[in-house]
Amino acid sequence: MVAILAFLAGCQASRYEPEPEFVDLYADLKLVSTALHDDLERAGEMRRAVLARHGMTPAEFHEHYTRLTAHPEAWRSFQERVIARMDAFQDNRKDTTHGRERD
Repeated sequence: MVAILAFLAGCQASRYEPEPEFVDLYADLKLVSTALHDDLERAGEMRRAVLARHGMTPAEFHEHYTRLTAHPEAWRSFQERVIARMDAFQDNRKDTTHGRERD
């Protein structure tokens, strides 16, 4: 019984969860890709700018992404957090846009 509890505690301790900053970065990159899907050159420029704004190089991004994909159990939770972040951005943008339209 003690061995099972120790195993379960070890599994919980080793559970991978990406940093909130990486969630924000990934969401920002997805927003750029979505907004500029017809202009690949501009999208590439903007993705590089987003990485720089977040203080990350493409190699560092790849390292974080590779670490995430090595933990498939974390992927769904990560995607849910990314989607929530993107939705919040879209909602905030709509609020701002509507406010400007009324002026």
